[in-house]
Amino acid sequence: MLTRDLRTDSAPLPRIIIYSGKGGTGKTTVSSSTAVALARSGKRVLIMSSDPAHSLSDVFAVPLSRTEPTEIEPNLFGLEVDTVYELKKNMSGFQKYVSDSYKSKGVDSGVASELTTQPGLDEIFSLNRLLDESLSGNWDAVILDTSPTGNTLRLLAYPELIIGGNTGKSFFRLYKNMSAVARPLGAGGSVPDSEFFDEVNLLMKQMEDVNKFILRPEVTFRLVLNPEKLSILETKRAYTFVHLYGINTDAVIVNKILPTSNTVGEYFEFWSDLHRKYLMEIDNSFFPTPIFRSQLLRTEPIGCDALFEVSKMLFKDELPDKIFYSGKNFWIDAKKEALPNMNREVLCIRVPFLKDAQDVQVVRMGTDIAVTIDRLNRVITLPRILYSLEMENFVRENDVLKVLFKETEKSELNVDKGILNKLRATRKMSS
Repeated sequence: MLTRDLRTDSAPLPRIIIYSGKGGTGKTTVSSSTAVALARSGKRVLIMSSDPAHSLSDVFAVPLSRTEPTEIEPNLFGLEVDTVYELKKNMSGFQKYVSDSYKSKGVDSGVASELTTQPGLDEIFSLNRLLDESLSGNWDAVILDTSPTGNTLRLLAYPELIIGGNTGKSFFRLYKNMSAVARPLGAGGSVPDSEFFDEVNLLMKQMEDVNKFILRPEVTFRLVLNPEKLSILETKRAYTFVHLYGINTDAVIVNKILPTSNTVGEYFEFWSDLHRKYLMEIDNSFFPTPIFRSQLLRTEPIGCDALFEVSKMLFKDELPDKIFYSGKNFWIDAKKEALPNMNREVLCIRVPFLKDAQDVQVVRMGTDIAVTIDRLNRVITLPRILYSLEMENFVRENDVLKVLFKETEKSELNVDKGILNKLRATRKMSS
């Protein structure tokens, strides 16, 4: 059962670095080289993998445990998170309910057991395990090698998606209360028992912990890409997404760059020239985030010594756990009006490439707002200072989305009355 207690906000965390990128860009190599460099500088380091197709064991040429950290060399430990193990360890009641539900519909027991590993749980448990290890006091740095970018974006979104903001938590309490009434009336196995609700409720609480954790200053996100068109486009989308979530991106890593054309032979001259063109685009697209580069090596970087050479190519004399950049992503500005007691508050959200977005929408939902930028969506729980204000409109100023809130004579929030009534009913039932 999950039993973590968060430290106070003032307690220091180890350095946390999350690497992500399109499949095949070499993020496992880059994250592993970072871990080796830090361990050889005297720091105690854990490198973790959240990719179901784990490759840490391959790149280190050392078999790694999927349950507990395995020593790779002095100061360096590795862990490949096993979703099935984490599910049984943390949520046996949830697993039993889902398995029984499948069996009641005629699904074979063996298949039902496999289906209990629901889509997305690998991302959830990887984040939970990352937080557990970060709070353990065992490490000076924790490096997370993630699955390809699409899955990573889901991983980062889960803290809010699974909770659904304050409205989602209220509806969960309502469902729990309704189930408690239905069970004695003979609903049978179709209604989850109290252990199920306890585990899901605790998981929701811990996803809130994760949401706070990934916004801590010790945690930074790094994107790994190749100098190729599709890789650049996907990395731009990921860069926008993590900024929308308020996560600090302190570095962009360009990997597998071909050397200059006079050293690669006639066949690769075209690709070498293309790489140089794309490198200029990368510099322009991700400024002012620092960009680090490594060339395509003559041999595969397998083992700690080869990975250490990759880290020296990337970071030169810098220690790779340095926070290379810190930008402000969310803030509130006060806008004074001529009328007395009619001040406006402006929630400012910095979103890279916002000025190029075709579709931007912001919708108020009680104490949350839903932000849509092309295909990216996020539910943002508002700061308390904005709870009693009415959302007026929003504007774009270059790469800053500004959402304007104003004071009204009404004391109630400007929300859908149906949602408000359901929330009130929930509060009465829980009181």
